[in-house]
Amino acid sequence: MKKLAHKTVVITGGAAGIGREMAFGFAREKANLAILDIDNEMLDTAVGQIQTKGIDVRGYCCDVSDPQMVEQVAGQVRKDFITVDILVNNAGIVVGKPAAEVSYEELRRIVEINVLGVMWMTRQFIGDMMAENSGHIVNIASASGLLAVPRLSDYCATKFAVVGYSDALRMEMKKFGCPGVKVSCICPSVIDTGMFMGFTPPLFNPLLEPENVARQIIQTVKREKDYLKIPFMVKMIPFFKLLPAAWVDRLVALTGTNRAMDHFVGH
Repeated sequence: MKKLAHKTVVITGGAAGIGREMAFGFAREKANLAILDIDNEMLDTAVGQIQTKGIDVRGYCCDVSDPQMVEQVAGQVRKDFITVDILVNNAGIVVGKPAAEVSYEELRRIVEINVLGVMWMTRQFIGDMMAENSGHIVNIASASGLLAVPRLSDYCATKFAVVGYSDALRMEMKKFGCPGVKVSCICPSVIDTGMFMGFTPPLFNPLLEPENVARQIIQTVKREKDYLKIPFMVKMIPFFKLLPAAWVDRLVALTGTNRAMDHFVGH
């Protein structure tokens, strides 16, 4: 099992929600932390709280949708920590509107953060990892990257992209002789962080506790597993999708998945 003590972990969107829970979890493993977030105030609070635990932690204000800022911040992280061992691409947003109502600006923003932000940040560190044949890319996708949900067409599209990107990265590391660089794709159902406020959990898919999800993600990293799909029903999605599309749509309706976003308000 991989040891995390004294490893350097970069977490995007690390000042709140599941990102913050992961930061505290990695701190308990005695890892060094570079926390990136667009919210300076929350970033300072998270860094201050973790510093009390005697961890080498630094905060960086970063909008992952801005490639120039991503490159600049990544360069500073490399200067401060020399080596990045684990990158957690966690930053993401949700709009939660029917496809016909999502604005052009909202579409652009969600793709830039949820997809391009993952790719831009990965591009900053994966070359060094490949050169050393050591490192770990952790992409926070979603169960919505495996099974579509009405009123989440744009979000599902971005998370399907992250799943595909993760699979391709994993294959590339093996193809190009870098098996020491691991790639983990995280596909949880909705986590109770407030990001999906108003979401109605479908049958057999309760809201997940952030602390528990963060703990399972860290275990996934330590065990170098390719995927984390939680809860159990998410593991069954690939089998459901072997059925005709009309049958899948019927299952989505029967479990209440097609109504889950009807009362969404977000935060």
